[in-house]
Amino acid sequence: MDIHYSDGWFRAKKRPGELWTPEQARDAYSHRKLYAVVAGPLTRPHAFIEFNKDYVGVGFLDKFLRGYLSYSFEEVEPGRLFLTMATHREFDGDYDQVKKGTTYVFKQNGNVVTLTEEFPNGDKTRGETSADVSGNWENYPAFGEYDSLLRTER
Repeated sequence: MDIHYSDGWFRAKKRPGELWTPEQARDAYSHRKLYAVVAGPLTRPHAFIEFNKDYVGVGFLDKFLRGYLSYSFEEVEPGRLFLTMATHREFDGDYDQVKKGTTYVFKQNGNVVTLTEEFPNGDKTRGETSADVSGNWENYPAFGEYDSLLRTER
């Protein structure tokens, strides 16, 4: 897998920030400071991961580098991440305008809140259910071991 490191992913500019060497990223990793992993060619990456303290965010990019799917993990136990939120966005054709967004908020007890908003009319719906969240757990990855976080299917 083609991996690059940076100080973050600029969503509005659809590109990584300052590129880092693996050594710079490893230092940030070991101190739990902000850094980003860019997966794929720099000109057309398919995903990015941002690490910062006990937070890990994963963004999946479409062919226009729009974030169509994102996952937010929190380290809720030492070395164990829990997927607390997933957001799926639908876009208006080839444009960056979001047409519909759905966010799922997961609790460790299995409660799931679903929030959907349609644009531009602003219609919002909210639902609550329960689900098996055993698949929401991930081990905090070793430096350079990102495959488990880069899975779209959860």
